[in-house]
Amino acid sequence: MKIFTTLLFFLVGVNGSFGKDPALSLFEAGNIAFQDGRFGQATTNYQTHIDKGIVSAPLHYNLATAAFYNDQLGLAIFHYRQARLLSPRDENTRHNLKLARDEVHNGSPPKPGLWQSLTGFLTLNEWTLLASLPLVTWLIWLTAINLKPAWKKRGAIIRPLLGAIAIILSLITTFTWYQRSTHNWAVINGETVARFGPVKASPDQFKWFDGTEVEIDRIRGNWLLARDITGRQGWVHSGAVFRPGS
Repeated sequence: MKIFTTLLFFLVGVNGSFGKDPALSLFEAGNIAFQDGRFGQATTNYQTHIDKGIVSAPLHYNLATAAFYNDQLGLAIFHYRQARLLSPRDENTRHNLKLARDEVHNGSPPKPGLWQSLTGFLTLNEWTLLASLPLVTWLIWLTAINLKPAWKKRGAIIRPLLGAIAIILSLITTFTWYQRSTHNWAVINGETVARFGPVKASPDQFKWFDGTEVEIDRIRGNWLLARDITGRQGWVHSGAVFRPGS
């Protein structure tokens, strides 16, 4: 039996003032179902909560953990990755994602790309804030010296350096936003046949197993051209994957 070395973290208990909120009740029901060992029911409750448009890192984390205990590795990995996007420095999520990946890849999980490694320790909102502070300061400074030309000599060295930092951070933020908003990754849901073409009648190539992480190279209708970490490519139906935004 799979055992996490890190216990499931639940959100702060729902107090009586929120007892009539259906969404919060579903979340609380998911927690109770998990504690009772009804992991399938827990995942359903958490997913219903997410479908209502109310998401958070702890919610994705709880759903992923319930899915893991319910032997739904694809669902678990997908939601651990979603939780990491919202809370990238959370050690429990990182650890449990590694455990789930080890189950799928026999201890050799996919490694993040260079860009993900460089930007993955901050959320998109944090990158935006980090870029905004020097950018706003630099723009205010430029405005000030235009209004008071006598101030141009002040900070003659620091000002262009601040501008360069602001521009670099803004570019990093923009590329990070683009990379995270394109949704070019997916996780295989159950055992899935990869086909030679984007039609059901196309011959089979090979099978991907539950929890395999893939990149999406092309979309044609309801079919996705997916590629795994070994470079194998194949067409799969969109219903056979968990994918952000779908």
